[in-house]
Amino acid sequence: MAGAHRMLKGKRVDALPGHRETAPWDFTEIEDGHPYLLRRGRDFDVGVETIRRAATAWARKRGLTVTTRVQFDGPPGGTDRKKVGLYVQFAGDRERR
Repeated sequence: MAGAHRMLKGKRVDALPGHRETAPWDFTEIEDGHPYLLRRGRDFDVGVETIRRAATAWARKRGLTVTTRVQFDGPPGGTDRKKVGLYVQFAGDRERR
């Protein structure tokens, strides 16, 4: 049906919830400037892109930068490769914090 709309009903609430002040992941142990591989299922249980965004937010909040690279399963160039890990490397002036 082209142009058909699906109505959403939802549940009315009194107010929006506040913003989460603390991230559910703590990168303190690995923000030492060395590269680390975080594996889905071993180190985290959410999507790889969720951890990438969390690492970026962590770095920004602390005045650091982070470089990330996704790890895929299977051979390079293969089809249907899944994201299974994330390489992270934090950098920056740790003295400013």
